Amino acid sequence: MQRTNIYLSQDQLRLLKHLAAAENKSVSDLVRQAVDEFLRERLKESSNWQAEMDALVKRVRSRVGQDISEEGIEGDVRAAKKEAREARNEGRH
Repeated sequence: MQRTNIYLSQDQLRLLKHLAAAENKSVSDLVRQAVDEFLRERLKESSNWQAEMDALVKRVRSRVGQDISEEGIEGDVRAAKKEAREARNEGRH
């Protein structure tokens, strides 16, 4: 394991310490557990994204023919997804 530093709010640290004591674990254990869960979810999303992208490329290809490359279709979809995400994020601020 490697040591790292993170910055937490006072409330975050207080709650982590409370949970750690209640579960008889260290704050570090809880943080590692949270990071593991976060990474698992992100990797699952990534895996789902690729499967969805493959299905989408197949559907698009069946409609437009073979003259558009898979990379071109995927690039267009990624760009559209990025644009939608940015628009959604702008609405949150």
